Amino acid sequence: MRLDSHKKETRIASLLIEDLFGLNRTALISRGTDPISAKDLQTYRHAINSVIADYPYQYVTGTAHFYGRKFSVSKSTLIPRNETEELVYHVLDKVKYGRVVDIGTGTGAIGITLKLENPELDVIITDISEEALQIAEKNKQALKTDVTVLQGDILSPLIRKKIRVDVLISNPPYIADFETNLMSKSTLKHEPHSALFAREEGLYFYRQIIEGLDEVLNMDGQVFFEIGFNQGDKVKGLFLSRWPNSTVEIIKDINGLDRIIYAKWVN
Repeated sequence: MRLDSHKKETRIASLLIEDLFGLNRTALISRGTDPISAKDLQTYRHAINSVIADYPYQYVTGTAHFYGRKFSVSKSTLIPRNETEELVYHVLDKVKYGRVVDIGTGTGAIGITLKLENPELDVIITDISEEALQIAEKNKQALKTDVTVLQGDILSPLIRKKIRVDVLISNPPYIADFETNLMSKSTLKHEPHSALFAREEGLYFYRQIIEGLDEVLNMDGQVFFEIGFNQGDKVKGLFLSRWPNSTVEIIKDINGLDRIIYAKWVN
């Protein structure tokens, strides 16, 4: 059951042991020759076989690591990515106070992390999926985080409650239907397509949010989007065509690819 012989990252073996049994590398070494129970061995073998069969190891363990913390995940939520940690980093760098909303929160990783890293922020997290919000609520409770959880589609929870915010953040579905060839088999087979794909060549949710900013964003508000590597100019164009007086910046990720749209919104 060697992971590398199946073109899987070998580090996944250590992550499985840590998340399934609570044993990090140091604890594992300290056990020495202590035998593993038959039940634990069966659990571990099943986990390895699942990964070999392209099942995400985060779904096997029910947890994902994000910004140094563990978040619960389920098949109803997208697995938090390392790239999204860069989005959080840039928000924390530019935003020190105010009311913040994370649209399409999924596991709650973005909004909950922002609140934990900067308690001065008043954070709201939203999602249309009741199942996803159950996981977000679980993470909120587990990490003892004071964030407001609202259910609804895109901006509707804010509009319905007449809530205005200073900062809007979203990592929405942004993959076009014709881009499946760019995705891993694991992601395509197992992660929720509703959290991955968007109409209008991946631009649908950006357009919907941008069009409604005047209903939810305070004057001189800030907007942060995670985007696909080929969407920077397109999303920037959408923004400036609707709000031409705004300032819009494309931020590249650690790999030099377009990853974040940052905008100072002016009505």
